Amino acid sequence: MKTIAQLQNVTKVIKGKKIIDSLSFEVNEGEVFGFLGPNGAGKTTTIRMMVGLMRITEGDVLIYGKSIQKDFVNSISKVGAIVENPELYKFLSGYQNLKHFARMHKGITEERIKEVVELVGLTKRINDKVKTYSLGMRQRLGIAQCLLHKPKLLILDEPTNGLDPAGIREIRSYIRKLASEEGMAVIVSSHLLSEMEMMCDRIAILQSGKLIDVQDIRAFVGGTEQIYQIEVSDAELTKTSIKKLDPSVQFEVKGKQVQLAIEKEQIPELIKILIEDGVAIFSIIPISKTLEDRFLEITNDKGEIVNV
Repeated sequence: MKTIAQLQNVTKVIKGKKIIDSLSFEVNEGEVFGFLGPNGAGKTTTIRMMVGLMRITEGDVLIYGKSIQKDFVNSISKVGAIVENPELYKFLSGYQNLKHFARMHKGITEERIKEVVELVGLTKRINDKVKTYSLGMRQRLGIAQCLLHKPKLLILDEPTNGLDPAGIREIRSYIRKLASEEGMAVIVSSHLLSEMEMMCDRIAILQSGKLIDVQDIRAFVGGTEQIYQIEVSDAELTKTSIKKLDPSVQFEVKGKQVQLAIEKEQIPELIKILIEDGVAIFSIIPISKTLEDRFLEITNDKGEIVNV
């Protein structure tokens, strides 16, 4: 898998205070990479340094092997980005906007403009004025603008901000399509944890400018333990049985249902113990953790990152 973007100990100091502290990670071809963290964690600041809108105090960003610090023009030519909101001329049509932005790069043909318009699903409305567009359509036009020069890396800061559920789903599907069909590396920052879970392949967890972890989204949400809900004939006896299995297992009793976090391999042994203790088992159902569940676990429910 080819590395498209690489952060090497990126640090930002403002008025003697470290805003970003030695961030290092890689983003690969064909993946959607998410920035996750509480407000003020440093997501937008990192993105601004990656696209040259803010000077890097220490470290470097390599885009397709080219340094943002030493070879800005060549490195940024491989990047398409929307930081916060797409800037568009509302009094012009969508097509006129794209024609205007196409002049900023060499070699963008009419064919390429039509190609990106079709890719983001704006063919029927591209000749209408942008002021008549919905928020979702403006976001799609912004993405089309970013794609004109065939970037290797697409950076989107809060791409679903202000959108209704239908618009959010549209943008999510286009982002996944760009990564899978165009082989692009996409970096996405968002506060919508459920969307990040559906959209991203890997996530970077930031807190107070520091990188806490980079994990595959499925491994992060799943982990080694799974929560199971067991419906039993006797909850009190079940509590005793669970302690026989492993005294450290966390569980919660709700009537005749018991929720507990154990590894899949422990289930047969638990069933055996329950039967030996005379507990009737009516059902065992795995309950999947969401990204929100895991995020709240490691941020201690207060936006403060604790050890993962």
